[in-house]
Amino acid sequence: MPWTLPRWRFLNLQALLLGIGFCVLVGISAATVYLVERAASDSKQLADTLSVEDKLSDILLTVRRAESSQRGYLLTNDPTYLDDFREAEPETLDTLAEVRELAGTSATRKSTVDRVDELVTGKFREMKRIIELNESGRRAEALAQVRQGDGRRIMVDLRDVIEKAIDAENDLADVRTQASLDTSNRLLFVSLFGAALIVAIGGLSVMLVQRNYRRAEAARSELAATNSNLERIVAYRTEDLTEANEEIQRFAYIVSHDLRSPLVNIMGFTSELEALRQDIFNEIGQLRGQILELNGAAQPAEAEGAVDQLGADFDEAIGFIKTSIGNMDRLINAVLKLSREGRRQFHPESVDMDKLIASLVETVTHRAAELEATLRVGDLPSVETDPLAAQQIFSNLIDNALKYGRNDEKLQIEIRGHLTATHAIYEVQDNGRGIDRADFQRVFELFRRAGKQDRPGEGIGLAHVRALVRRLGGTMGLTSELGKGSTFTVTLPRRWSVDKRSAA
Repeated sequence: MPWTLPRWRFLNLQALLLGIGFCVLVGISAATVYLVERAASDSKQLADTLSVEDKLSDILLTVRRAESSQRGYLLTNDPTYLDDFREAEPETLDTLAEVRELAGTSATRKSTVDRVDELVTGKFREMKRIIELNESGRRAEALAQVRQGDGRRIMVDLRDVIEKAIDAENDLADVRTQASLDTSNRLLFVSLFGAALIVAIGGLSVMLVQRNYRRAEAARSELAATNSNLERIVAYRTEDLTEANEEIQRFAYIVSHDLRSPLVNIMGFTSELEALRQDIFNEIGQLRGQILELNGAAQPAEAEGAVDQLGADFDEAIGFIKTSIGNMDRLINAVLKLSREGRRQFHPESVDMDKLIASLVETVTHRAAELEATLRVGDLPSVETDPLAAQQIFSNLIDNALKYGRNDEKLQIEIRGHLTATHAIYEVQDNGRGIDRADFQRVFELFRRAGKQDRPGEGIGLAHVRALVRRLGGTMGLTSELGKGSTFTVTLPRRWSVDKRSAA
């Protein structure tokens, strides 16, 4: 029977191996970085040592070349021999400055550079003095200065100092060469050890994976069967929800449609009562007059006032009934409208939002002028969605912005939009009366309104907008501050599918 691990132990062992592998990689990486930096430092120091040797040798050769140039001039009295001499001094000083920079903080090197600088300066000073004597016609004195041997002694001292410095740099180069080799060997060892350890951990992981492959295959088969069953269950539930939603819409349509019948009767009888009102009160007045005439008495003023008050009360009651009927009629129409919209099939197509919003703004231009409102529209991205639904969404939002302005400030409305990778985001911003944070959810509920109720409306606009946005696969957002204005954010998929109701 093949050896297998329980699943939880297998997962724990895998996690342990991954942890060990991660720690090994971190350790190897840290050691590699350190050793690479160390090797680079050793190489740089070795290069500096070799460079110091070369430059000290160059200084000695340059000074000797200058001395040869001076001697040639003295022997031939030909000024062209001084060309090398004149080039030698600045070249020597530049090389000496480079050596001083390479010396860094080393006290020995600094001391050597100072001594070389002193000897070089003295040598060039001595050679210049002899050349000046010769140029002034005192050739004998110039040759006597050469024979005294001061220049030769300086050159001997300079050669001894430079040769000792070069010997010291050679010793230092040997030490640094060995250090660089040691570092390279350590780096090679760490790399090989890390590679071997990673291969071992990888091999063990592969072995564990192979031993549990059959179990994973069985689990995948079981999961596939479960997913297939789940898809069927989701399809059934979706179908049930669709039927339930359609049933609710049909119910809302039937109820609202049936409610209109008694409402129409009430409206008709109210109109008839209003028409009969004059006849009824005329008859009452005539009967009262006849009664008083039979009794032979004049009609008192109090009686006439009572009749007038009764007429006013009757008119007021009829007015209340008509107002209530009107409100109920608007609510029923709103339910019918929502029911029809819920049953309408959407047809996505490419919508130029710039043109759509421009047409909506044009329809409210006269109203905006009366309110002294300013509408600004930015560049709006196009989307693939249902054009009629999009028109209804933004028409409601613009209408709301115009409706709820403030008296103390001219209304300003701005419509802007931008794209993300998968969605188009539109914002309708105004500086109107704003909405209290506590009413953010309330304003999207059917037949619910927030704030001061001094504007006409049934409380269905924003509820309708949010329902349309959701059916288009988008989301609706609101940010607002009471007394400062509101921003409604509509997020729609860039490409909308009727079947999936999501961004493609």
